[in-house]
Amino acid sequence: MKFSPGIYDHAARIIGQTPWEVSRSGTRLLEAHRAAWKYYQHPLVVAGIDVYNLEAEAYGAVVGKPMGNNVPAIVSHPFSELGGLIGLPLLEPSRHERIREVLAAAGALRETCSGSVVRVPVCGPFALAAGLLGMEQLLIGLMEDEQLARAALEHLLQGQIRYLRAIRDAGGLPVIFESGTTPPLLPPRLFLAVEAPMLRRLFAAAESLFGERPPCIIGGDAALIAEALLNTAPGFVIAPSETDQAEFLRVASHYPHVHVRVNIAASVLSGTDFRPVQAEAERVIKLAAQRQNVSVGCGVVPVEAKPDMVCRLRDFVENFRET
Repeated sequence: MKFSPGIYDHAARIIGQTPWEVSRSGTRLLEAHRAAWKYYQHPLVVAGIDVYNLEAEAYGAVVGKPMGNNVPAIVSHPFSELGGLIGLPLLEPSRHERIREVLAAAGALRETCSGSVVRVPVCGPFALAAGLLGMEQLLIGLMEDEQLARAALEHLLQGQIRYLRAIRDAGGLPVIFESGTTPPLLPPRLFLAVEAPMLRRLFAAAESLFGERPPCIIGGDAALIAEALLNTAPGFVIAPSETDQAEFLRVASHYPHVHVRVNIAASVLSGTDFRPVQAEAERVIKLAAQRQNVSVGCGVVPVEAKPDMVCRLRDFVENFRET
């Protein structure tokens, strides 16, 4: 069983920098993820730290410097209502320095991380709208005027497809991040009616550009939207630790062509005792063993997690033999 941890801001720890310092420098981003890969040899390398901020910042959102090792977050949203998004000039990736640096870092990582797939983080349209409006304002707007919400998300989708082309032109591959769309934030009805058609079009556009359907990272209580999500035809999804994973896998059994990564709760990596880590790993491995086209991973590895603990978990998963 292959182990695939979510290494984002944790990569900064490996080189003794804060997530903020690494996120603001293409050189540090490359150094951090290269160092993390040397430690973990993880099969999926994502060239990012604050993966939900990049495009929103390019559109005018302000990312604030956090205290200590906290992940950078948007502190000022450039829009206060959904209608403002419709007239927004579409993303021009080449004009934004941090996007250029991420694309360059991903290119350099591809040359280093032999045997692993390096991907560029891309926001789904809902995540991007949340970055531009704030989640509360987005949800209010969606409840008040579903048709306007669709139009706004459709407009942002065109910019994200443009971003996919820039990634293709740079020789890269995308991974879609869209966790804000899961319950309890977005009701399943609205996921099916508003978000799912956008994802289906985004994945189809990616397939036409890259010859493959991209991974889609959606956390939260994803079992409640598993059928609708898998119907959008992603290439790869996660069964998050915070949902009913058995139910998620039951639904996913009807989609054997979609790779599923069953996640261990990353919170167990914050401690120093390996016993709860092992217990959680055994639980997930036994669930994952019910399916083909599957791997075991974990959510976002905490910054404070000890690298030796992550390596120990990897070795346990990949060498596990049920007695």
